[in-house]
Amino acid sequence: MYDLGIQGGIIMKKILAIGISSGIIAAIWTIGSFSIGLSTVAGFLAWSSFFASGVSGIKGVKKALVANISGICWGFSGVQLSNLFAPSLGTVQAIAVGNGLGSLGICLQSKLPLVSFIPASFIGWSAFIASGMNFKITIISMIIGSFLGYVSEMLTNIFMKILKVNVENEIMTYNEAA
Repeated sequence: MYDLGIQGGIIMKKILAIGISSGIIAAIWTIGSFSIGLSTVAGFLAWSSFFASGVSGIKGVKKALVANISGICWGFSGVQLSNLFAPSLGTVQAIAVGNGLGSLGICLQSKLPLVSFIPASFIGWSAFIASGMNFKITIISMIIGSFLGYVSEMLTNIFMKILKVNVENEIMTYNEAA
């Protein structure tokens, strides 16, 4: 229907390389995280944050992971505030206050360059909740997940070379391939 020519072939090869590397690492992460009691979801969320950062390599890990960890801390603080206010406000209202103050904190902290990636902060908070509000497990899982993003980027570039795609200084993100 559409003649994408050489450009379309390169895009398909990038998608294939991303798919192969992601599939391999996702399978390993799923088995590994289940085996040692980590949060599979938190790892995948951190991995996604790495690619959403739009920054390649260790700089992408840093940008995403620092914001993820700040979000975990805001989530933990929100839960603690909710527990504090629950006896006087009721559970739902206390959770609303904790969530509201935590959300405000995430937005205000974005003025600091180190934690300016707001979506990754909210993703960290979400991972904390999805991980049963287990601070330690969430942190460990997100650290590993961030590095899985980095490894999948490197593995994608290896597969792109195998598929003979020109990878001259390209930042490989899922958005570019889609």
